[in-house]
Amino acid sequence: MDKIDFVITWVDGNDIEWQQKKQKYESRKNDKDANNIIRYRDYGLLKYWFRSIEKFAPWVNKIYLITDHQVPKWLRENDKLIVVFHDDYIPEKYLPTFNSNVIELFMHRIKGLSEHFVYFNDDMYIVDDVNVNDFFVNSLPCDQLVFNSVSVEDKNNIVEHIILNNLELVSNSYSKKEVIKNGKRKVFNIKYGKSNIRNFLLLPWKKYTGMYNPHVPIAYRKSTIEEVWSKYGEELLSTAEHKFRSKLDYSHWLYRYYQLLSLDFVPKSNKRSCYYSVENNNSLFLSEIKKHKYNMICINDNDETVNFDTVKEELVSFFDDFLPEKSSFEKD
Repeated sequence: MDKIDFVITWVDGNDIEWQQKKQKYESRKNDKDANNIIRYRDYGLLKYWFRSIEKFAPWVNKIYLITDHQVPKWLRENDKLIVVFHDDYIPEKYLPTFNSNVIELFMHRIKGLSEHFVYFNDDMYIVDDVNVNDFFVNSLPCDQLVFNSVSVEDKNNIVEHIILNNLELVSNSYSKKEVIKNGKRKVFNIKYGKSNIRNFLLLPWKKYTGMYNPHVPIAYRKSTIEEVWSKYGEELLSTAEHKFRSKLDYSHWLYRYYQLLSLDFVPKSNKRSCYYSVENNNSLFLSEIKKHKYNMICINDNDETVNFDTVKEELVSFFDDFLPEKSSFEKD
């Protein structure tokens, strides 16, 4: 199969110049949640992301770092690294944008991007050895087709709305009945473990009630994304009009749902992946990382009650000890 690229989006929400630019458009925001500080603040861990890739996934072909003209001062040129600005691949009419969905939906337009790539948020890390087969097998992305039940009772939480928006589109192409009929071994698979219970309990519902979205790096094929755009381009462009995240958005999860419901994937286990939420006391999950309990993790920001400066110092100190050797992506 082709070589595999990594794509990561990153923003330094602490950058004063970027904050001033964002303030010019804030009156256009659609939801409180869309402009919450936790959507943008940076814990200063990006260089450790690069260290982890070099240590645990040295086989990667190219790394595409997507930023809004923000380049870390410590970052150095590297044959594997390509820094991509928003205006390099997002049509000018939709810029500037502070909407992560827009930034992600146009990823397939990045010049030179391989057919097979893995997408990371900047809070997702590889913390133990991974290989190609953790992401692709026989050129197919590895993933889990697990159903979920989604509630939209909280009007300020837009994620559930976006999940249902994505499902509404893709269900027009793949009915739940046909997916289960044609892909029993991919709907029910021993690698899913206890998650099979979700799929079993949701069998009586003829329509999709939601999808389980693990917070882990996602393997994609560029050709699949292009196929999604050929079918739903008008809807996706409507999202591009939104400067900030909106409950009317579609997201890159639409690509994932399309891959899953088309059965164009290989079932995998998520036993070695874990989602953590930042708290004021993070000793438990940091000890699990240190013991290499998992190979892929997400360290998701919490709410504004977290003592940001203290937790940032704690996390930086931990990763400086966990990954002490500078990578070839760092200046001396």
